[in-house]
Amino acid sequence: MKSRTRLLWIKLHTYFSCFFLPLAVMYLSTGMLHMMDIDGGVRSEVQFEVPVPAGIPEAEDEVRALLLPLMAQHGQDMKLPADYYYEPKESYIGWYGYKGQVYFEPLEDPGKAILHVKKHDLWHQFLLIHKGHAGPVFWVLGILFGLSLLFSLVSGLVIAIAVPMFRKTSIVFTLLGAATLAIGIALSV
Repeated sequence: MKSRTRLLWIKLHTYFSCFFLPLAVMYLSTGMLHMMDIDGGVRSEVQFEVPVPAGIPEAEDEVRALLLPLMAQHGQDMKLPADYYYEPKESYIGWYGYKGQVYFEPLEDPGKAILHVKKHDLWHQFLLIHKGHAGPVFWVLGILFGLSLLFSLVSGLVIAIAVPMFRKTSIVFTLLGAATLAIGIALSV
């Protein structure tokens, strides 16, 4: 590989790594702590019983029309998250997002429900960014970060193979990594 081409690979590797480093630190820390069941939690929660004489509707617009006046009446100014869920099997009707969640909990009396308004703490918000619940900006950044990570790893391999002194060792470690992945998959089934 010519030195000019190798320098280009090194520059791209460096710039992508520097740009995505803060996001990588956030993903690494939230992922590792999530594996240890440290997920953050709810900063504040308000719940109150509300009348729903016709029952809780299923359509998002109808639920929104019922819910927003109730929230305003009880002094809750939280903006509704973007993701609406209607899951009758789990009795979950509401919105869920990285900053919080707003949902109805049906009661035995079909004319009443409990309205929950939860605001997530900062650590839980980071975890939900990691899990893809933070809207389109973080979704796109997550995809770009994944592609950048793949590029950084491949460019690191290309640069290592281009240097004769690292070529054999780089290939051996790449094969060891592939074998470890295959063994892990085989043993996890």
